[in-house]
Amino acid sequence: MALNHKGNSSLITALASILGWGMVGVFIRLSSLQSPLLIISIRFMITCIALFLVLFFQRKTRQVFKDLFSDKVILVLSLILFLTYFFGTMAFMLAPIGEVTLLISISPFFVILFRRLAGNVISRNEYIGTIVAVLGVATIMYPHLSSQLHFSGSSILGHIFAISGALLFAVFVMISNRQNVLNKQINTLSVTLGTCFFGILIFLYIILFNKVEFSLASLSGVNIASIIALGVFSTAIPTFGFAYASKKLPPLLLSNLLLLEPVFAIIFAYLFLSEAPNIYIYPGILLIFIGLSKVSKK
Repeated sequence: MALNHKGNSSLITALASILGWGMVGVFIRLSSLQSPLLIISIRFMITCIALFLVLFFQRKTRQVFKDLFSDKVILVLSLILFLTYFFGTMAFMLAPIGEVTLLISISPFFVILFRRLAGNVISRNEYIGTIVAVLGVATIMYPHLSSQLHFSGSSILGHIFAISGALLFAVFVMISNRQNVLNKQINTLSVTLGTCFFGILIFLYIILFNKVEFSLASLSGVNIASIIALGVFSTAIPTFGFAYASKKLPPLLLSNLLLLEPVFAIIFAYLFLSEAPNIYIYPGILLIFIGLSKVSKK
């Protein structure tokens, strides 16, 4: 499927969003945060602050709030996107990285399933490209996979969270793209704001019920900078960018682009944490790009 000028800008926006998500691991490691709930709540608190600054200077605050609370689709998309963040974070906290990454990468197969249920035709290139791209992720994550699967209560729960995150990601891109097909424009700033609100609810839960010790005084400048970067570059910008791109790009292509996230994560871990990548990353990247090339063609 050829992309026009708007499609190309959406593609660049999607890649920028995935690049930001690829830096999450680095920022979390440098921030020294341990609680998954604290990580999620701080990410969205900072995102909310950044968003309000944007709205203030653009003078769009009233319209963004109006769209959020008057459009049920926007509210649903906000909740879905927040739960995608939440389930993904919890999955990585509970189960091995390799297993979670592979389970999250099945999101394109959910998109194919939804499209088939809707009566849409899936081309041969889309089938082959998706399978090849997912195999690329499996190749990259092979050294991180456990020698045997974990079946403890926490790891099984982590697997469930990972699959749920993959499913919700597919649901989000399908709904968003469908609204665009129907010429019902979605206010991406409203989606971002709604996602932040659900994150703030987690923050309130921590304050009221889950006493997590957190003191800025005990953090260094690097820790604080990493926390801010986690909120701005790995949450605020990707949340808005992904919501925007999901309106313009084909759902299957967008869900396949997410498979680049582990590639970016490994590269950033090497650049900022001196974690040398394994040799499997090279054939894995090649397979991912071959798959993406297939999916982008009819």
